Amino acid sequence: METLAVLGRWSIGVQLAVVSVIAIFFLFLSRTSKLEEVRLWAAAWIADAVALLSVFVYAIGFVGGTMPPVATGVYAAAKTLFVLLLVAGTRHHFRSSVEDWLRPKQVALIVGVWGLTMGVLASQLAYAQVAQSLLVGVLMTTAGVWVLRKPRGERSRWLGVAFLVEGLVFLQYVPSLAPQIWGAPVLFNYVRYSSFFDAVAELLIALASLVALQDRIVEELRYANEELVASQERLRQLVDLDPLTSLMNRRGFRRELARVETAGAAIIFLDINNYKSINDRLGHSVGDACLRRFARVLTQCFRAEDAHFRWGGDEFLVLAPGLDIDGSGRRVAQLCSQLAQPEGDIPTCGIAVGVALLATGDDATAALHEADARMYIDKRRMGVAPATSS
Repeated sequence: METLAVLGRWSIGVQLAVVSVIAIFFLFLSRTSKLEEVRLWAAAWIADAVALLSVFVYAIGFVGGTMPPVATGVYAAAKTLFVLLLVAGTRHHFRSSVEDWLRPKQVALIVGVWGLTMGVLASQLAYAQVAQSLLVGVLMTTAGVWVLRKPRGERSRWLGVAFLVEGLVFLQYVPSLAPQIWGAPVLFNYVRYSSFFDAVAELLIALASLVALQDRIVEELRYANEELVASQERLRQLVDLDPLTSLMNRRGFRRELARVETAGAAIIFLDINNYKSINDRLGHSVGDACLRRFARVLTQCFRAEDAHFRWGGDEFLVLAPGLDIDGSGRRVAQLCSQLAQPEGDIPTCGIAVGVALLATGDDATAALHEADARMYIDKRRMGVAPATSS
């Protein structure tokens, strides 16, 4: 019996050492991680260390031969708090709200009442041991089943398995310790050094928590990367889009050009005739409305796969992959027909057009100059002076 008592004290000491190391690790981890479950898990392991410390102090004889009510109450309260915080952290890990489950005041009330109850039962230690084992076993087993039924990912299943192991370890104590209630010895003597088994189960929980955290951290990094990509795209749009017409500006041309290089494209320059006079006669607000209307009609008359640019001032450009001269002409004619119709206070307008074909392997700069030159030829043909102001 003396050998079993010594072994029991050693087992509690081993468990306390293991849990203390885990608590310190999670405490440091909570300082570097913003995840709420890490903070809750750190608090849970600290509570477990307090529970074990109260038993260890009694086991090595610091407080007499019988476990006092205070020590029993502290153990029961801290062990229960450990389980509740562990499960609360797991709910956060699965993106469930802890506030919808148990609020801090509720936790304090439950833990306080349970600790007080176990302290009162300390004179009948068997009752306290059986009740505490049953409570922890039921809570951990239930949590394990819940995690396994609704895992966050494959790795989180390990956390469910670890909870089940811890729950079953405590549940099997119940029938072994129950005979003490009516004065019989424990069913199996190994329960006297059961802390060895508890230490292994709790180490498994800690490792499973870290494995589950890896999935959460990877998910957070993926989300952050998606946000960064989206922010870069929004920034690119701000840089590459003309704020007045929402068409692309010159900065976006090279990127769109790379998209059509393999298929070839038609480069179509367009210029609004006498745009300066519209500004001078009707004001810049009407001139801006004219540009916005032109951009809207331009996108309607050309295809969705065509790229539309405000090249500068009253000059626009279309990059139309696979479109030939005749196809370009038909779409330009449709554009001219719609712009010849008045729209509210926006005046009608004519346009000058220049088209050049960019074949695969051709020099894009030369094709741009060619289309630009043909546009100015068209403008002179119509007797329209080149604009000097936008």
